[in-house]
Amino acid sequence: MADGPRVSFVGRYGPVIALVLIATVALLVVLSQPGVDASQVGRAYALGVGALVIGTVLLAFRRAAFYVPPPAPLAPPQVSRLPPELAQLQDALRASRTSRAHYEREVVPVLREIAADRLLSLGISLTRDPDRSAAVLGERLGAAISATGSPELARSRPAPSRADLAQLLHELEGVGR
Repeated sequence: MADGPRVSFVGRYGPVIALVLIATVALLVVLSQPGVDASQVGRAYALGVGALVIGTVLLAFRRAAFYVPPPAPLAPPQVSRLPPELAQLQDALRASRTSRAHYEREVVPVLREIAADRLLSLGISLTRDPDRSAAVLGERLGAAISATGSPELARSRPAPSRADLAQLLHELEGVGR
């Protein structure tokens, strides 16, 4: 019963104790009457109290055997630790798995915008100072946010893999920190 509900001693055994007290008072009333055989009344009393104790023990075992713990509370929804712009980018990345054209049309502009904001926190402009921004971003991230080229070339190349996109996001999170 260690895992069972928490009930106080009086809450659990109060009715049994009350029955024993009532039986004791009844015993005293019966014994105070003239002509009553005390040994017979004592045996009846002991038999009644024994029945109450056995019933209480059986009830406790029954509760323990059929106790079903309540279900665990549902975990709260996971709150994203990503900044809102990175969460938006992550959603776009999930949608970009189908084509390179979609990736370049939807994801690359968001990557550029986030990179520009991160670089501005360092006092570097992405458009006015391309050499410094390329040095801070690194070759891989710089290539990912650069101008992509012709639409024919975009159709012929596959979109980046999930691992590549995850790495880009990780690198982008590190800019400006």
